[in-house]
Formats: sequence, C-alpha cells, structure tokens
Amino acid sequence: MTTDNFRVAIDVGTTKICTMVAKIKEKKTYEVISIMIVECDGMNKGVVIDEEKVSKCITKSIENVSNELGINITKAFIGISGAHLESKNHWTNISRPSGMTSITEDDIDEALKIASKVDINKDRKLLHAIPRSYTLDGLHGIINPLGMHTAELHVQTHVITSSINSINNIKDCLINSKITQGGMVAEPLASAEAVLSPTEKEEGSVVVDIGGGTTGIAVFDNGNIVHSKVLPIGGNLFTSDISIALDLDFDISENLKINHGNIGPDQKHSTDEIIIKPRKLNEEIPITKRELGQILKERAAELIRMISISLDEAHLENTNISKFIFTGGGSKLNGFMNIAKYILQNNVRLAEPRGLSGIPAKQNDPSIATVSGIMLWGIENKDDSTHANFASDDERMHYGSNSSTFSKIMKKIKL
Repeated sequence: MTTDNFRVAIDVGTTKICTMVAKIKEKKTYEVISIMIVECDGMNKGVVIDEEKVSKCITKSIENVSNELGINITKAFIGISGAHLESKNHWTNISRPSGMTSITEDDIDEALKIASKVDINKDRKLLHAIPRSYTLDGLHGIINPLGMHTAELHVQTHVITSSINSINNIKDCLINSKITQGGMVAEPLASAEAVLSPTEKEEGSVVVDIGGGTTGIAVFDNGNIVHSKVLPIGGNLFTSDISIALDLDFDISENLKINHGNIGPDQKHSTDEIIIKPRKLNEEIPITKRELGQILKERAAELIRMISISLDEAHLENTNISKFIFTGGGSKLNGFMNIAKYILQNNVRLAEPRGLSGIPAKQNDPSIATVSGIMLWGIENKDDSTHANFASDDERMHYGSNSSTFSKIMKKIKL
C-alpha cells in the first residue's frame, strides 16, 4: 500500500520509542490510525550512546507498525531532545531601502532569512530561528509588520541549535533502519504544540515535558516562544531511587512506581504493605506504601526545584507565567501535581495531547504528548504548499509562534 496518504512521527526517547501513523482524510484532515510503543535501548538522557541498539529498536517499532497496517514506511518526522539543545533570543538589524517604504511579504521573508543566519559554532547545527517580534523605527512588540511603513526594521528570533554529532547519530540510526527523516523538530516545541491552547500561549505558560531521561521546558508569553531548554533528568530517577533504596532490580522498581507510587497528601491505603525481595536478602520483606511514597516524594520535590532554578537562570523577570502545564510519562505519578503546585506557587495542570483525532482513549495520555506534537508539526509543514521538499538535510526551518497553527507560520529557508 502506498504511503502517500500517511504521515509518520517517531519519538526516540531514552526509555521507549513511540511511532505514530496518521492517515489523510478529506479536506487535508488527519486521523491517527496507529500508535506503537516499544522499549528503547542504547539511549541516555536523550542522546544516542549505542547506534546498533537504537537502530534495532527503531526497526522493531517500524516493522510492528508496517505489519499492523500493511504499509511500507520509509519516511518519518523526528523529534530531537537532549541537553545539547541550546537556545537564545537574538536581534537582527535588517537593511532597508532609503526612505519610508511599506513592508511586503518578500521583505518579511528576506528579513527572516537574514535573521536565521546567526553565527554558531562549527560543531552546532541550527534547528529553528523563530521570529518573536519586530521593531519598526523604535516601536517594539510588532507581531505582524506586513503593510506597515518603516525606515528601520529589526527582528527578534528565538534560535535553537543542536550538537551536529547528536543529529548525525540519530540520522545514522534512521538510515540503518531504512528510514529517511522528513523533518526534525526540537521536542520542547513539539510537546508545547500538542498540549498548549492559544489562550495559554497568550497568557504566559511553561510547558514541562518529563520523559524517561530528559525534561523539556518551553516558555510562552504573548503568543510567542520565550525560552526553551532540555534538562538531563527525567522519570528514570524515580525508578533508580527505588532500586537503590530497596535493593531491587530496575524493572521491579519501575513496576512498583507505576502500580503503587503515590506522593499525594491523601493516601487512603498508605499503611498497606507491599512485599518485596531485596537482592541481598534471601527472604521477602514488607514495606508500606507510605515508605515507598516518601522515596518518590523527595525526588519529585528535587526535580521540580531544578525546573524552577533553570527558569530563574533564564532571567525571565519580564515574562508573565500564569500556569505550568506538565506532560510526559514522568508527570503521571500520583500526587505529582500537588507537589508541583506547592513548590512552584502557581497554577498547574496535567495535559494530554490535543489537536489529533483517532487516538484511542486508553492511549491518550501525557506519555504520547511528544510524538503527537511531532506529528502535528510534521503535518502542518508537509502539507503547506510552500514546501516543495519538506525539511531536507540542507534546509533549516524557522517559524513564528504568534499564529494558531504551524501551517500559517512555518516557512522553509534554503541557506
């Protein structure tokens, strides 16, 4: 079966690979028809450390989906994560013809093209140059300058770069799996696209995506991206703490976390006992759910404080933050939102992905937010008529976040 009417997104995470397939329907709408999750080996904190193992895991995920749907998958949209992602806000002065002239679409395209040519180290690759706002003759905060008159034009962009080696490593894994990358997106942006409403972008929000090995952060205000970062910490730390404290294998600790972990204030069965068998003992012993919860609570508090410290270091004093939106599998721990609200002293909510139809109710939870965002990002760009050959390796992507959909705001720049 041809794949022309399908779109594929792959989230290569530290603990799992999630592959999503969507089918085009009438009027260029899409319906998710498959979500395949397999365990991932060979990744650490969002980066490849064993290409052979990662390649095998990607291949397994793709083969499972292909067999399920009866299609041959050869191309996919990919998310990029890891602490190697760096971002900054950058101002560029755009030379204008002498005299007061009206700004055209060509002027804006040229301005963004120039703004995207930021100086970066040779070991870095530009992923995104995102227009945040324009300044016209000293007037700041212009979102759409089309048709306005100005003698001087400045554009502020949010620039995201990646380690070239990290990009090449994930590309090698895709090549080994016979997959061509149809485009790459920084995962904090993808997660935000999947869970944020336009109102939340306007009012000022922080998206926190807690994965297995990383935590992605994206800050929005006035409809625009303000700050993005990936911390090399994630939900695996909860499991590791259980494993160390109780002397248990990692997989047993993971099951304890998922099935019995609770750090909420009201633990109805906190004195209930769980039987465990530590590795160094020849007998089973009981622990209470309260004791398990205390191990998890301390790590949760530390993780949230590290998120808060990271935001403080970004110097966002002039940014309005009215809400924290948590997503990702690591945020599903019972009681986590209570701890987050207490430490952050702000509104919080746990978010499932939005904007895609066809996702089964039992699978629609925070753990698939990233792959959902990758799919949304890919769909909007792939089907934009301005994209003749979407996100090939010699192209760099930029977009403006002041519009409600990527299709209205993303354009391709050949550099």
